[in-house]
Amino acid sequence: VSKFNATSLEARDIKIKITNIDIPVAFASAFEGEIIRRGDMQVEFDGSRVDCAELVQSAEATEIEDHKITVIGPEADEMELGSKNSIAYVVKVAGKNMQSDFEPVIERKFHNYINCIEGVYHTGQRDMQRIRISKDAFNAGFRLKHIGEVLYASVKNEFDAVVDKCEVVIYTDPAECKRIRHEVAVPTFNKRDDRLKSLT
Repeated sequence: VSKFNATSLEARDIKIKITNIDIPVAFASAFEGEIIRRGDMQVEFDGSRVDCAELVQSAEATEIEDHKITVIGPEADEMELGSKNSIAYVVKVAGKNMQSDFEPVIERKFHNYINCIEGVYHTGQRDMQRIRISKDAFNAGFRLKHIGEVLYASVKNEFDAVVDKCEVVIYTDPAECKRIRHEVAVPTFNKRDDRLKSLT
């Protein structure tokens, strides 16, 4: 019974626009160029020092629970002030018109989405991204699960033509991040690069 509404919307191909993202800080393109210095930083995730990755995976609609956001490993408030940590987030998407060629297109947009969060800084891509969360954003109640909220809402809004369902899994457990990076993400990136090389 709890799935009636979602299933009916899906069957009728009705898309709902998310106008208000449920996070404790502002979200707007005005914050895109914001830089967070080390002294103002609560925590950092740095792909050049530790295992990090960002990945979009397409899946079957039945394998995905829409708007489910999971954090596997410590949350931001369990991390030491000023520490460098691992992070890997996998955004699973499903849709009737979704193709694997769209995965890197959606992935490239993560930089813009995360940068639009007030007090959060993002640079780089693939397994070399770097994220800083400011003390102000952290004190306002911003946590890693909110990155999931932003990615979910932004992907659903901007790619509504191809994405019907979206689920976000955020890993901060170093062992899981290492596994995701080396066993899932890097082979996927290599496969995409090989495909690009074969195009004329």
